[in-house]
Amino acid sequence: MIFALALSMAGSMVVANRQVQLHSLQSQLLQAQSTYAEQVGSNTDLSAPSLIATKAGALHLVYPVSVTQVPSTSLDEPLRLPKFLGFAPATSRTIR
Repeated sequence: MIFALALSMAGSMVVANRQVQLHSLQSQLLQAQSTYAEQVGSNTDLSAPSLIATKAGALHLVYPVSVTQVPSTSLDEPLRLPKFLGFAPATSRTIR
């Protein structure tokens, strides 16, 4: 009878210890998930259209005045050199 009681107590202690370990692991998992969610949120904010537009403006990137459609061609034949109309002054990026 005493042996059965001791065995039962030892089993209960093992189960209680295991539950404490499981609780600790669950807490670590929740902390890792929370950290991951924060990182995803901050990275998502970096790709927000308003932020991209602001940074593009700071780099002097603007909406195009006109868009020219480039004709399709076969990839089997070499392309001829493009012809430019007018000129564009070369300005250094550091001067802009």
